[in-house]
Amino acid sequence: MKRIGLILIITLAMLALTACGNGNDPGVEAPVEQEPVGNAPGENEPSSPVAGNEPDASVEDEPVVPDVFFFKMGDFIINLDEDIDHVIENVGEPLGKFERPSCAFEGNDIIFFYPGIEIATYPAGSGNYIHMIDFIDDSNRTAEGGIRSGTSIQKVFEVYGTDYSYETGMYKYTRGLTVLEFIVIDDDIVERIRYRLLLDL
Repeated sequence: MKRIGLILIITLAMLALTACGNGNDPGVEAPVEQEPVGNAPGENEPSSPVAGNEPDASVEDEPVVPDVFFFKMGDFIINLDEDIDHVIENVGEPLGKFERPSCAFEGNDIIFFYPGIEIATYPAGSGNYIHMIDFIDDSNRTAEGGIRSGTSIQKVFEVYGTDYSYETGMYKYTRGLTVLEFIVIDDDIVERIRYRLLLDL
């Protein structure tokens, strides 16, 4: 009889230990301390995404300056030294063109006319490559800052800075082998704008 009672006490004790160990006893709720430590704010995980994972919102990144100047026609970027055929495929046929024998290359220099601009090309291999984009009215703007004919030169300085070279009425900015020229005639107003490739002639 004593043996049966002892077995019964041991069995009940084991059941009680098992219920406490796995938290499956329907009448017992797991204490808060048993939750994973990694989910506690301020311990293994930051309490907010700002805490050490993201830069301070008050610190603004400096704008990245492109290596070259480029022109945008609508959403299409036109690069100097690009094959004109690629431009025509993307923006459509020009309004017209003018050809003349090249002074520096074998073949013809060709000027393509689009609304408000002239695109001059030079022959190389089997293609014709852009070496100049000339604004002929105020209907086009530069890709950066939206400068156009009729803009004050002070606005140009605000957008492009003062790291330019100057030749009688012409302010020239250089990036790599590309140049952006602003021609000023009267009252510090931009009269013409020109993108130009520095060709090794």
